[in-house]
Amino acid sequence: MLFVAQAGLAILRRCVEVALILLLTVMIVAVLAQVLGRYVFNFSIAGATEVATFAQIWMVLLGTGYAMRMRLHVSIETVVEMLPRTLARAIMVPVAGLCLWFLWVVFDGGLLLMDIGGMQTSAALQISMQIPYVALPLSAAYFALEVALRFGAIILGRDDVATGGGAQVE
Repeated sequence: MLFVAQAGLAILRRCVEVALILLLTVMIVAVLAQVLGRYVFNFSIAGATEVATFAQIWMVLLGTGYAMRMRLHVSIETVVEMLPRTLARAIMVPVAGLCLWFLWVVFDGGLLLMDIGGMQTSAALQISMQIPYVALPLSAAYFALEVALRFGAIILGRDDVATGGGAQVE
């Protein structure tokens, strides 16, 4: 059972990585097409700006879970690092709870926004606004999974309390 869960998690993470690369590619191509259309051919491509905007929204929101996995989110570790290990791990319980609560609010709000989006279409592409809005609950769910895995490992003592990740200043 554990192997199946680990394999499923690996597949999910790989899908997110591929989606992020594809979204960045779509965004770059859409912006370049718009620039070429305006300045080379003197013609504006109506949907290019919207495609780039929607791709960026999806990329940023999905990227939050990826950043959590890679330990790239900003965190204040100085105080926690000075505490005894057991106390530092205990402090992570309410921190994880607050993070998961916030992500639940985003997830729930995203579902409500999707309901409203079903009645709206985008200005240029004329697609249902549910398509860009589904990024909120989907990314919140993925982010919550990565938060649960990261904080769970810390709370259970399988990972260090201090991340040591992100940008290093030497």
